[in-house]
Amino acid sequence: MGVLASDLADAQTGVVSVLPDADTFVRSMAPTDNFGGAGALSVSGSAAVNGSGQPNGLFDTLIRFPMSNVVAALDSTLGAGNWLVIKSRLIVNEIAMPDNDIFNQGVGAFEIFWLASDAWIEGTGTPKGPTSDGVTWNDLPGTVNPNLDVSLGVFTNSGVDGEISFTLALADPLVAGIRRGADVNLHLTAARPEVGFTFNSRNFGNTNDQPVLEVTAVVNPEPRIGAIIASGGQVSISFQAVSNWIYRLQAAQALTPVGPGDWIDLLVVPAQPTSTNVLYQDAATNQTRFYRLSVSP
Repeated sequence: MGVLASDLADAQTGVVSVLPDADTFVRSMAPTDNFGGAGALSVSGSAAVNGSGQPNGLFDTLIRFPMSNVVAALDSTLGAGNWLVIKSRLIVNEIAMPDNDIFNQGVGAFEIFWLASDAWIEGTGTPKGPTSDGVTWNDLPGTVNPNLDVSLGVFTNSGVDGEISFTLALADPLVAGIRRGADVNLHLTAARPEVGFTFNSRNFGNTNDQPVLEVTAVVNPEPRIGAIIASGGQVSISFQAVSNWIYRLQAAQALTPVGPGDWIDLLVVPAQPTSTNVLYQDAATNQTRFYRLSVSP
């Protein structure tokens, strides 16, 4: 629970890893049982079988990562709120051939979702002693919301023992949750019927082999328009673009309330290997106009 390790020596970059404070798998062939106390998690499709060649049905996994310590670590090193998330990875330790026949085996695709719901309960059940004190397969319809949950990517397990990582898409709700220190809930589900992916849970004895969410952030380059000069029927807008970032210059008319849909792109500067000065010339009109500059990795 909390920050496992951090690498914040570089004043411009912070990498923080956090352990889950809740995780569990749920199983279609035991729809009312909870397995939140198990030492492993699993994602399985309908065609996967265990080491004895027997099918065990579908498995989904839920994992919750607390972000408050991540925010504190990045704030202290990069400046309070003055950082941007540029990468997030889920790192787990795969078990290719689990010694418990409840788990299926097989290499295949699965999907990771950012889960909008934070209401699920981990529970204390195990494969040998399932309980009903936490989330179960029957609870999934009330936990998963296709209208709110967001895909962070489709991945494939390796089918061999050892560490494996998955770089998650930086979807808006994921990044927003990290930045405000909210819990990040992940839902792992089969994307192909042959997948039988099992990996250590937070209840596994060695913390080095437990699931980790790794967050990489950098100091905000603080995009600023350097000058706006109107002359000769043109408006000249200049700014400094820091290397390795994408800059977007936008404009909106002031005659109507300015909302997200009122901004239009004037110029998109792709990431450059070095810092560069940018000059854009816009046609002058007799209307008031707003300009803004944003940056993204």
